[in-house]
Amino acid sequence: MKQFFIAAGFLLLFTGISTQMNGQTKKQYPLLNHMALYVIDLDKSTAFYKDIIGLEPMDEPFKDGRHSWFKVGDHSQVHIISGAKAATTHDKNTHLCFSVPSMADFLAVLKSHKIAFEDWPGKANAVTKRVDGVQQIYLKDPDGYWLEINDDKY
Repeated sequence: MKQFFIAAGFLLLFTGISTQMNGQTKKQYPLLNHMALYVIDLDKSTAFYKDIIGLEPMDEPFKDGRHSWFKVGDHSQVHIISGAKAATTHDKNTHLCFSVPSMADFLAVLKSHKIAFEDWPGKANAVTKRVDGVQQIYLKDPDGYWLEINDDKY
């Protein structure tokens, strides 16, 4: 039996096979937990993210009337926090992106609520089609934060 373990040890040592199979383990990396947006009107922003964007509201622990939380993944959320004094200007390059199952259905929601959107260059009511076939649009939330909406398959 002792000879078996010695032989097995040499086999592992000389063949590069590891008992942890390092070459086959999934890489560990930080996961996105949440994004927080500081807003002027909590009710208006909550309605926008729930009714227009379609995010799923979730329980928030503070219960202070200043927060709305939305589930956007297994362990990821968007936190809306009230208290901002004024909207600020944001560059389109700094944006949140959400993928939707149907761009046509999403555009119908925007149009029914008279919400402006544009393609990447800024043409109103236009959709960008990327080289990989994904469609995308850009719009602003009630506080001027840029959002990208695309139909990338998830």
